[in-house]
Amino acid sequence: MTKLLITCLGENNETFHFRIITLFKTIKTFGGHLAEAKLRANFVDAIDKNIYETLTAMGVQVKIVKPYDPKLQRHCNKIRMLEIEEEYDVLVALDCDTAVTRDFTSEISSESFRRCDSLLDPLTIHEWRYLYNYFNLSMPDDEKKIHANSAVLFIPQKYVKALRITWLYYANLITDTFFSNDQWSKLGQHKYFTDQFALSLALAHQKIDIQLLPAEFNIHINGSYQAWADQLHPYILSYHDFVSHDWKLNTTAMSVPDQYINKINEILSK
Repeated sequence: MTKLLITCLGENNETFHFRIITLFKTIKTFGGHLAEAKLRANFVDAIDKNIYETLTAMGVQVKIVKPYDPKLQRHCNKIRMLEIEEEYDVLVALDCDTAVTRDFTSEISSESFRRCDSLLDPLTIHEWRYLYNYFNLSMPDDEKKIHANSAVLFIPQKYVKALRITWLYYANLITDTFFSNDQWSKLGQHKYFTDQFALSLALAHQKIDIQLLPAEFNIHINGSYQAWADQLHPYILSYHDFVSHDWKLNTTAMSVPDQYINKINEILSK
């Protein structure tokens, strides 16, 4: 059986405490065989004692990590997830504002790097071409593979070390190049996406073939109705900041996804 290590990274504040506990609660409740994986929560700089105890009681290992250089956009700290020294076949690296709704072990391969398509693209195709060309990298022919969404990553162990080094390398390089000319000034307006720009380039640099995950991994709670997702049974829900004042996930008016959101909210009430 494929050995999985499921991990996320967050900061030591109330929002991230909710997100990380929610992620692992949903894995344990709805994840099927995923609940048998090694589970690791990474916190930047510190962790609240009560949150630490809650997570460890759930069987989640907790690790304190240092932030990278403060010049980097803070999302780049997620590269720390690739530093975990444990025995595993596939690293499942998730954004912590995700909730697992079904067992997706059948979608994981120890040979294939898998990620979601990017529904939100901050750059035009011409800007992407400029970015790849600037670093003498070949841009993928498939438009869906140009912009690497970093929210859901299934990384075979054989790729982890080299990808970690290259991902951080491009994060620093891109950051240092922002605002260096007119074109880079335009790119710099999207600094929020630095980690995704860097991941896109790192995958091209390492020549890692990407197998995109199905749409069931890419359903978002974002305040809008998405007709294409109305009848989909999600594996993962990305909810961003769409959480109620009493710490429940907002519903979407999408018929099937809302059924799963209601189930998640039931366990959050306990």
